[in-house]
Amino acid sequence: MSPTKEDYLKILFELGGRTEQVPNKEIANRLNISPPTVTEMMNSLVKSGWVVYTPYKGSKLTQEGTEYAKKMIRKHRLWEVFLVKHLGFSINDVHSEAELLEHTTSTVLADKLEQYLDYPEHCPHGGAISVDRMEEQEVRTIHLTEAETGITVRISRIVDDEKLLHYFENHNLGIGDRITVKDRDSALDLITLHHSTSDKEIQISQTVAQYLFVEHI
Repeated sequence: MSPTKEDYLKILFELGGRTEQVPNKEIANRLNISPPTVTEMMNSLVKSGWVVYTPYKGSKLTQEGTEYAKKMIRKHRLWEVFLVKHLGFSINDVHSEAELLEHTTSTVLADKLEQYLDYPEHCPHGGAISVDRMEEQEVRTIHLTEAETGITVRISRIVDDEKLLHYFENHNLGIGDRITVKDRDSALDLITLHHSTSDKEIQISQTVAQYLFVEHI
């Protein structure tokens, strides 16, 4: 499979495409390409049996597509751990380097790398690394936009994108932080959070909040 197709499968998985339909527009925004380009690629992935597409709703991974995506994501996250821990990369800048390495990494090399790193459980952005743990994490986490008002949750994973990482860093939101949704304002595209650690209220875009994954405590 081409690196481009592998990237599409990975992004679908990371945006929740294992269990829900992800709009093509959302994928286009993440890849900085036009929606028609995404539609064309999705048609190709549908023909290959990796994706199921529903008009006006979006794309969802098949079982085969899900398993392939998890293998690629595992390689990507292992390289991120290596680059951050052993080469001093910032977690905000590591994605593009890991992106290059993952596509040329065999399963044998990935296994050796995981052993060398002493079997890390999560990448710097909170994503589970082993395929089994990845599945467990996807089951128990939800988008921040789906969290109930007044219920405290813990930030589990942030979608691996440089701009998003800087955005959440600027709002003092990181992996492991406990937050509570206080209010939503769809008209202003704002969600108001209470940050338990700093005991402060934070307002972020609801559109961006969908890229922050949380789990109940």
